[in-house]
Amino acid sequence: MIETISALSAWISNNESFFSGVAALLVMAGFIFTAFKVFHQSFSRARSDHSAENEKITLQKLSSPSPLPIQFAKVDGLRIAFNVVGSSPETLIVTPGIVSNLHVAAHLPPIRDSMNALADFSRVVCFDKRGQGLSDTVLGTAQLEERFKDIGAVAEASNSEKFFLMGISEGGPMSIRYAYEYPDKVKGLILFGTTAKFIQSEDFQIGLPEKGLDSLGENWGQGRTRSIFFPSMDHDVMTDDVYKGLERLLAGRDSMRQLVEYMKTLDVRAIVPKITCPCLVVHFSGDMAVPVRLGRAIADSLPNSEFIEVAGIDHSDLAQAPEAIKAIREFMRKYA
Repeated sequence: MIETISALSAWISNNESFFSGVAALLVMAGFIFTAFKVFHQSFSRARSDHSAENEKITLQKLSSPSPLPIQFAKVDGLRIAFNVVGSSPETLIVTPGIVSNLHVAAHLPPIRDSMNALADFSRVVCFDKRGQGLSDTVLGTAQLEERFKDIGAVAEASNSEKFFLMGISEGGPMSIRYAYEYPDKVKGLILFGTTAKFIQSEDFQIGLPEKGLDSLGENWGQGRTRSIFFPSMDHDVMTDDVYKGLERLLAGRDSMRQLVEYMKTLDVRAIVPKITCPCLVVHFSGDMAVPVRLGRAIADSLPNSEFIEVAGIDHSDLAQAPEAIKAIREFMRKYA
């Protein structure tokens, strides 16, 4: 044993220069690795900071013109503004929520990114309902009997003979009405974060309390809806002051009060079971604007529907839900 140790010591001594070289290489490699790691982390932080700076939303950006050309459809003597993103063979017409503006939508990440995600596999047609955004103004608030005709006008102006129709939030009931009136036009109906009826009543106990809806109109312009509509939006991307400005940019308080009163009248439950086209209902499980129970209820009433509940607290940010985008893609491919 002693002889073995002596021999090993002698061998190490004779090869000291070799081990010194190896040690030097190891030290050098460690230094290079550490330097690379520090550089990579610094570069990643810089890139992240640069992206955040580029993405930072301002009122000036929100009110600037959309990069997409604005076109107009005509119905009832009014011009309905719309634009198109994507060039896939299948068309998806998107009916917006309670209030919209195509210029704002082009710069607001939750809406812009959602439409771009859909445009990866469809030709997305977005529009402003009559009286909103870039569409012609109307006296008071247009009713459902008038509003659903905007979809047909946009379909004709965008050369969409047969198409998929997507109703978001308050745009759901008018999309349901259009699919009922024109079943030969709609290949499939997609309902996202919406319901057949908003307000609570004796025969609809799962609806929203009237007081809750009223608060939407009363608090509009003060930024209090942020945690309801866009809870996942980073405050570094959009400050609370900018969000307050966004609300005022979209609608005045009186206009929002009128829209709330209109929402109270919406009730398409009677025609939901008569919808003949395939339907896909998508809802965030933690949606605080339109609770998921309302999405389940509408899916249960549709005769030919699929329901997908997405984990999350957003109301209308599909870009945060790749599984929802995948479900919509597969739905459209299935019924194209």
